[in-house]
Amino acid sequence: MTRKQQVLRFSGAPTWNGDALQASLARATRAQVTLGGFLVYAFDPSEDVLDDETLKFVDVVGRDVVGSTDGPDDLAELVAALAAHKVTDVVCMCTGDLAVEFFDATGDLVDVVRIDLPSGIEWPHWPGGASLVDANRLLAWLEKHSIAGNRR
Repeated sequence: MTRKQQVLRFSGAPTWNGDALQASLARATRAQVTLGGFLVYAFDPSEDVLDDETLKFVDVVGRDVVGSTDGPDDLAELVAALAAHKVTDVVCMCTGDLAVEFFDATGDLVDVVRIDLPSGIEWPHWPGGASLVDANRLLAWLEKHSIAGNRR
């Protein structure tokens, strides 16, 4: 299945709160996974993408959906597997291995995270990457959905 292109726009100061991701994902009713992660760009290429006030957008690299949630319990399992800690200010310049896009009941994109297998996660609202609380939990969810990832 080819993904429907939607754009996540954001600006503002990043948060160091690892739990803020969980609060944001509470709005989601479904998720889909693509191989290849994402990059963040400034809407206006002349502006500094690292400036808090710059309007940015997330560009998901992959175009083919390789997995998705199959109901509220499955979504809750995925969200729980994405629990993070140790948010850093280290910004990885790679695209990552996977992008997980989250949608609300109307089908609008509400958030996206990037997975750097086996245990890294990035969210556009953090200043950098974080570590998964339990990487094995996410790997088990991916295996259950036959998603191998792209272990670079």
